[in-house]
Amino acid sequence: MNDDIIKSSGSVFADLGFPPDEAAILQMRAELMADLRKFIKAKKLTQARAAALFGVTQSRVSDLMRGKWE
Repeated sequence: MNDDIIKSSGSVFADLGFPPDEAAILQMRAELMADLRKFIKAKKLTQARAAALFGVTQSRVSDLMRGKWE
């Protein structure tokens, strides 16, 4: 068992070995997705209503709510 504790850099993506530029983009996308989910829940929006507000399809909102960002 390895009992060494390694301090995080503050970015899970950097800690996983992504290059700095890619880690920053992945972090930004993750934060944006979390903010979108919080907004939708706070406003008690249906996926259909959120889709209309964002100008995307309901299925895209569904993907975003499930963390699918490709």
